[in-house]
Amino acid sequence: MTYLTDAQIEEMAETALTSYEVSCSWGSATQAALEHSLDEFGIRPSKSAVLLSVKLAKLKWHAISIKVKSLLQA
Repeated sequence: MTYLTDAQIEEMAETALTSYEVSCSWGSATQAALEHSLDEFGIRPSKSAVLLSVKLAKLKWHAISIKVKSLLQA
């Protein structure tokens, strides 16, 4: 079994975030993260690796939301 590096999981998270921005669906974002790993790294990721990348994407999404809200209030 081949494990993904932190950088690879971070790359999957970026793909998931981009997918969410387009589709507004975390299900589609999860699928995009899985497909990114398969296409770019040739590695079938574990479920936990995919879910970690989606959790990171959600964290980034919330950070973006907080920043936009603060800019709108300023």
